Amino acid sequence: MLFRSIPFLFMKLKDVMKVLDAMAPFDGAEEWDNVGIMVGDPASEVRSVLVALDPSIEVIRGAGRAGTDLILTHHPLMLQPLTRLDLSQGVARKISLLIQGHMSLVSMHTNLDKAAGGVADELAAALRLLEVRRCGAMRTGTIRKASPLAGWVRGLPFPQPRICDAGRPVHRVAACPGSGMDYWLQARENGCDTFVTGDVRYHAALEAVEAGMNVIDVGHFGSEEIIVKPLAARLKKELKGVAVRAHRGRDVFSYL
Repeated sequence: MLFRSIPFLFMKLKDVMKVLDAMAPFDGAEEWDNVGIMVGDPASEVRSVLVALDPSIEVIRGAGRAGTDLILTHHPLMLQPLTRLDLSQGVARKISLLIQGHMSLVSMHTNLDKAAGGVADELAAALRLLEVRRCGAMRTGTIRKASPLAGWVRGLPFPQPRICDAGRPVHRVAACPGSGMDYWLQARENGCDTFVTGDVRYHAALEAVEAGMNVIDVGHFGSEEIIVKPLAARLKKELKGVAVRAHRGRDVFSYL
């Protein structure tokens, strides 16, 4: 039996970066954020990509076992400057594992939150919002029919969300992935009655409810993990000849 040889295709990391920048421009990230190449050489070859929410030890080790060249995460590996490199722990340990495994790591954070087809758009789609409008990293829209808060939340694809009921039916909704509670006042200015995000703190929730805003906390993980599979699917089409797969993450929090 004759076998036809298949050329082993790859891209340079710098070329992958151009594709990523076209999807979610890196210069669109917030000033405090850290996006782009966390670890890697722009001239290195990329034959395979793993898309994940977090640059966790689990993700890095799994990518290494699979011979992955590039890990693409939403959350950055570093947000604060490193003052020491103790390779036995923390961020330095992850950097060591990446270098030893000949892997690059790129992060797309707040630039991906606000980009078209990014995290905020995926969250709006999960909430089945209509007439969606973009407001930076926040999206606003309406639901098909005004509904009581509890009934509407039960139909959402998020496990065990927390709700703060201001006594208003849900009709116009604002959503922001991650820790987006700073946007609730902007949501109110846009005429929204309900705000969906993650990492909601007690006093912020109380203030919003007293102002007549329903609040739904779907968790930081829940509001952002939804981008991983769609992003991997887009990259499969854009990165010709490069194998792309999505990491199935799990929330660091569990429920008894």
